[in-house]
This record gives sequence, structure tokens and C-alpha cells, in this order.
Amino acid sequence: MANQNKNGFLASLLAFVLVVIGLPFIVSCGKSTNITGSNTQLQIINLSPDVHPVNLFINSVNQANGVTYTYPNNSGYFFLQTLTPPIQFRTAVAAAVNIPFQINTVLRSNAKYTIFLTGYLADSSIKNSILSLDTATLPPLGRAKVRFANTSPSSPALDLRANDTLAFNNVKFDSISHYINIPTGNYNFTINVHGISGTTAFKLSNVTLLDGRAYTIYTQGIVGRTDSVAFGAAVLTNNLLITKSQ
Repeated sequence: MANQNKNGFLASLLAFVLVVIGLPFIVSCGKSTNITGSNTQLQIINLSPDVHPVNLFINSVNQANGVTYTYPNNSGYFFLQTLTPPIQFRTAVAAAVNIPFQINTVLRSNAKYTIFLTGYLADSSIKNSILSLDTATLPPLGRAKVRFANTSPSSPALDLRANDTLAFNNVKFDSISHYINIPTGNYNFTINVHGISGTTAFKLSNVTLLDGRAYTIYTQGIVGRTDSVAFGAAVLTNNLLITKSQ
């Protein structure tokens, strides 16, 4: 009888140990379709003059937490709780309207992204908004990476000069260039309408580019306007760089 009790106790103990060992595996499998802790960051810049404040939805779940994205503000980078698509936007009003711009691909882990919401809601040109991968390889020593995004609704093609040297040529609306490597230092960036020499649409003065950093210069507003949607530009710092140089 004692041996039977002992054997029963050992069998129960073995079963308990197997359950404890297998539990993390079962939990892990249960979460396989919901990617979390991926170190992926996103920032949102609302550059659409007529869409008004919007909320972010990921996998049909409102990510607002009291945060809305308004023209022409930059949210700064924030971590994503899930990479499960789609990524969508809806107007932040009681009778919310779906914005005709949607991202259905799974974003990369350990990467940074920017969504430039641009174009107009009224004519659905906002559907051509830009999702950019901001992560890049390190530039050579003594250099920084710079790219140029033309995100000004209805704007013509634009050129950008760095201290009077042409850096980007004929960048059309709703497009973003590749990164280029330029020497570090202080720069005056001048934006001109492509094909019209001697006319400055906007100037970014005294911009300091640091060694090993990546930057995005982007436009906002409408060329020729002088009101609340006047044409302008700003600089983003995209710091997450892959260690390999190119």
C-alpha cells in the first residue's frame, strides 16, 4: 500500500512538472499572431489641410489614449504594441469618417517609420499619403544622411539646395528621395520650385548635421499661400541607424 501511494505521488508530481514546463510554450503559441515587444517605432505627421484631427487604429483597435493627430504637428516616435495590420485613420469626431489611406503590410521589427498624411480628404488624394522606413545604414565617418520629402498638397516639383549646392532635383509631390551622404556641419537649405531659378519658396537656416545621423527634410502647406496653410518645411532626425556603413 505504501509503495502504491508513493508511486501515485511521484506520478502526480511528474504530471505537474510537465504542465509547468509546457505552459510557456502554450502561451507563446497562443500569441504568435499578435506581435508585441518588437521595438518598432512610428511617428505621424498630419499634413493634410482639410482632414482635421484624426485617430490611429491598428488591427481595428483605437490607439488614441486621448491622442489625436492634427495639422501640421509631428507626433514624435512612439512604440507600437502590435504589428498586426491594418493601420488606419479615422476622423476624431463623434461621427467618425474612415480616411482612405490604409497600410496592410506588417512593419519590420527594430525599425522606425514615419507616416506623412498628406493630400486632401475632400478629393480622396489623401489616399496617396506616404509610409517611409526611416532606418538606414551608417554613413561614412564625417558624414550625415539626408533625404527630401515633398509632402505639400498640390505643390509642384521641388528642388532642394544645401549651401547653394543642388542636393535634390525635381522631387514631385507625394514622393520621398533616397538618403544621400553629405559632410557634417551647418547648412542653409533652400527649397525652390523646379525649373524656376532665382525664386526661393522656403529656406531652412542654420541646420546642424551631426556625424552618423540621418535626417529628413519635408515640406508642408501650399506654395503661394500666406494663411494658416502657408508653405514651409521642417527637419526630422531619424536616429535609429544600422551599424554597417555604406
